[in-house]
Amino acid sequence: MSDPPPAYSAAVEASHASCSAEYVIGSSSSTAASWTDSELRMVSSSRHFHDQFDRRLLLHGCNLSGINKLPSKPDGATHVLNEGWWDHENVSFVGRPFPLDEAHDHLARLSQWGLTFVRFVVTWEALEHSGPGQYDTDYIDYLRSLISLFPEYGIKCYIDAHQDVWSRHTGGSGAPTWTLELVGFDIRNLKATGAAHAHNLNLDDDDPAPQNWPSGYTKLAGATMATLFWAGETFAPKRQVKRGQSAAVWGQDAPDEKVGVQVFMQKCMIGAFGALADALTNLPAVIGFEVMNEPHPGYIGLHSPYSFNLKKDLAIGHFPTAVQSWALGAGHSVLIDHYGPSFPVTAVTHQTLISPPKGITAWKEGVECVWKEQGVWAWDEQKKEALALRIEYFNQHPETGIQTDWAKDFYFPFCRDFGERIKEANPRWYTMAEPLPNEPCPRWTPESQPHNLIYAPHWYDLQALFTKSLGFMTANVQGLARGMFLLRALYFGRNGTRKNYTAQIREVIQSGYRTLGELPIILGETGVPFDLNGKQAFASGDFSWQERQMDAICSALERNLISFNLWNYNPLNTDQWGDSWNAENFSWFSQSDMTRVKFDAAKSEDERLNVGARVLDAIERPYASKVAGIPYAFSYDFKLLQCTFSYVNPTNPKDFRTRRPQNLATTDDPPIPGTMPRSRETEIYLPRRRFGGLNSRLKVRLSDGEWKYDEELQTLYVLHANLTPGFIHTVRISVDGEVLDALLIIAGMIVLGITMTCALSQYDQE
Repeated sequence: MSDPPPAYSAAVEASHASCSAEYVIGSSSSTAASWTDSELRMVSSSRHFHDQFDRRLLLHGCNLSGINKLPSKPDGATHVLNEGWWDHENVSFVGRPFPLDEAHDHLARLSQWGLTFVRFVVTWEALEHSGPGQYDTDYIDYLRSLISLFPEYGIKCYIDAHQDVWSRHTGGSGAPTWTLELVGFDIRNLKATGAAHAHNLNLDDDDPAPQNWPSGYTKLAGATMATLFWAGETFAPKRQVKRGQSAAVWGQDAPDEKVGVQVFMQKCMIGAFGALADALTNLPAVIGFEVMNEPHPGYIGLHSPYSFNLKKDLAIGHFPTAVQSWALGAGHSVLIDHYGPSFPVTAVTHQTLISPPKGITAWKEGVECVWKEQGVWAWDEQKKEALALRIEYFNQHPETGIQTDWAKDFYFPFCRDFGERIKEANPRWYTMAEPLPNEPCPRWTPESQPHNLIYAPHWYDLQALFTKSLGFMTANVQGLARGMFLLRALYFGRNGTRKNYTAQIREVIQSGYRTLGELPIILGETGVPFDLNGKQAFASGDFSWQERQMDAICSALERNLISFNLWNYNPLNTDQWGDSWNAENFSWFSQSDMTRVKFDAAKSEDERLNVGARVLDAIERPYASKVAGIPYAFSYDFKLLQCTFSYVNPTNPKDFRTRRPQNLATTDDPPIPGTMPRSRETEIYLPRRRFGGLNSRLKVRLSDGEWKYDEELQTLYVLHANLTPGFIHTVRISVDGEVLDALLIIAGMIVLGITMTCALSQYDQE
C-alpha cells in the first residue's frame, strides 16, 4: 500500500499571524509567488498542496528546459550532425539549461513572471552516458549548485526523468545510447533499416520532416526498447546480460550472474536517479521526482503485429506495422504505408518501398532480431514477406495466456520501485507519475501506488500541435477519437477556444480525481507552438495567434483550479532552430527577440528581464497562490484586466452532506469539507507590469474583509472576516477605464466598418 502522507496535527502547530485581532494586513514576510518559506504538504482527502498553515496552494510554473534533453558538449542540437553525435559515451550535459554564471537573469525572470514552480528536465543519459553504473558526477554537482540557488528566487521544483521515443539515437531523448547496444542494436544502421527516425540523420530537403519524430514510438528501435524495459522478463526472457556490465555496486556484487535486460535496465535507471536524489537530498527547493516523462508501452497490448491502433498511436510519415518493422530490421525490403495530415486523424497518402542496403540489418553482427529469437515471426522466403507466428503474443502473456495490462503488470511495479529509491534519499519527497499520453488515468489501487503519489498528466491541443496551425475553429481531437459527434467537438472564436480547452483539461483532471480520489494533481506539460501558421509571426512580429492560444490554455488551467508547468522556458530558443530539438518551438522566451534596440529601450531592471519574452500579457497573470480556504472558482480576462476569484471556508471533514461521490468528482464544484486553515490571509500574485503604477485605477472589491496591494512584492493580500464554515469569499479585481477603453475601441471598429461599407457602396454606384 502507498505510504500515507505525512501527518500534521493542527493542534500543535503555530497559526499564521493573521489569526490575531491585532494583525496588520500584509505584514508577514510571505509573498505570493515565493515558495521559499512555504512547506508543500500532501494532506489526506485534499486535492491541493497545503502550506504549514493549511492554506491551499496553487502553483504556476514552467518546464526548465527542453534544451536539457541535449548535450552541451558536443552540441546535441538535432539539426546538427557530426562525428561527435555517434560518440555517445563522451558527452556532457553540464550547463543545461544555462551556465551557473547566467543563472541570475533566468531565475529572476521566472520569479518576476510568477512562474516559480519548476519541472526540471533531467535525462537518464545525462546521468549515465559513459556506461552502466558510471555516473557523471560533474553534471550532478552542476545540478546541485544550480538548484541550490532556487530558494533565493522563491522557486520550488521537482525532477522530471525525461524521455521521448526512448533516446536521442532513436529520434527523441532520454535513455543512454548504450542501452540500444546492450540489447543488440547497431545504432549506425537504424536509419537504413527504418528502425528509427532521427532528425540528425534526416537533414536533406527530401528527407522526412523532423515533426515525424512521434512515429518512432512504433518503429522497431523505440517500440522494442520500451517493450524490453517494461516487460523483457515476460516477452523476451532469452535476451540476457551479465550483471558485471554495470560498474554499480549491484553489478559488481555478482558480476557473472545473468539477468534479463528488463532487470538490468531498470536497475540502472533507478540507480542513476537514485544517485542524483542522494546529491539533492537536503536541498529545500526540491519536492520530489517524476518517474518518467510520457511513458510508452511499446508493443505491450498490441492486438496484432499487422496493425496499430490509430486512435492511440500517431500514424505520421513512414509508418510500418510491427511485423514490417521486424522484417526491415532484418534487412528485407518492405512496401509500407506513408501517412499525412488529415482531419480528424492522419490518412494514408501513398506507399513507399524501403530497401535496406544488402547485408545491412538493425542488429549488430551475430545478433538475431530479439522477436525472431522469441519465435514471434519468421521470414517466408517463397512469398518474400514476414509472417507473424504468434498474433496475440504481446496482448496475452506468452506462458499463461492471460491478457496483459501494461499499467497494472509493468508500469505500476516500476513506479513503486522508483518511488522507494527516491524515498531512501528523502522520505518527505513526492513521486510524480503520469498516464500514457492522451489516455485516462490508470486504475491505481492504493496497494500499487508509489510513495507519496502525485498525479501529473499532460495536455496539448493535438490539432495545433501536429498541424502547427491555429485559426477561428478549434476541435476536441481527443473527444473525436473517443467517438464524439463532430459538431459537438467543434468550437469557434476566441471564447470557443477557451471553452474547448477548458472542457478537455477538465476531462483530464476529473479522470484523476475520479480514479485516485482527492489528491494533488499537477498538469506537468502544456504549451503553444510558436511557429504557428507558417511562422508568419517571426517575420511580422505579430504573435496574436500565439497569444490567443496561450491565454486559452492558461484560462482553462485557472478555471480548473489546477497547478501546472508550461512547456517550456528555453534560454537558447531562436526563430530559425526553435528549441533545437526536432524542430519544436514552444519557448515564449527567444534569443531572436533579445535585440540591442530592445535592451537599450529598457528603462528598468524589470524591463531588461522582459527582453526576449513573447506573449507576456497572456503568461504573466494573476493567480491565488496561498488560499486561506478551498479554491472554488477563478476567471481572468487578460484584455480587460478583470479577475474574479472565490474561495470557501471548509466545512467539517466528516460532513458528507457537502461531498460528492468520488466517481462524480468535478473541477466545477470542488468538495468543501476539510481542515480549516490557521490563517485568514490569502495571497494573490498580481503582476506589477500589468497592475502596478495604476494608483487609484486599481479596484478590488471583496465580499468581506480588507485588502492591500504591495506592488514591489507583486502580492495582493486579502484578509477575510467571515469565519462561518461554508461561507464563500469573493475577490473581484479590475482596473478603472479598461472596460470603457475596450468598449470605445469596439465602437470605433464598428463605426469604421460602417464607414467603409458606405464608401464601398457609393463606389459601386459610381
